[in-house]
Amino acid sequence: MNKGISGSFTVEAAFVMAIVLWALLFSIQAAYGVRDETVGAMALQEAVQRLRHNESELPEQAVAWAEKRAGKPFSWERYEFQLSTSGNLITGKKVDAAAAGGRFKLSLEQKVFDPENFLRMMTLTNQEE
Repeated sequence: MNKGISGSFTVEAAFVMAIVLWALLFSIQAAYGVRDETVGAMALQEAVQRLRHNESELPEQAVAWAEKRAGKPFSWERYEFQLSTSGNLITGKKVDAAAAGGRFKLSLEQKVFDPENFLRMMTLTNQEE
């Protein structure tokens, strides 16, 4: 009644377990990277929308809001956000934004929401007809 498992099964099980744990580790690291990129992109997009629709907010305030909203990433040290506005009332204002951190880089450019100027332009075209 001497039923035992030979030592080779133990060595093989240890080898398989190491491979499984490494695969799990790399999967978790990849998930953290995707999470950090998504959070950075969402925080940047929300900050751009705040600048587009809120006439009294300054770009520095939107940057501070985006950094607070994004928090601390898991995969790298911190996010770096840059927001600025350019243009004038005639050609249209726009918001330029960029975010970076680790391997993550994203830039956006959107026009400022200006319904009053659009309505003025539409009344001019209606008057010419």
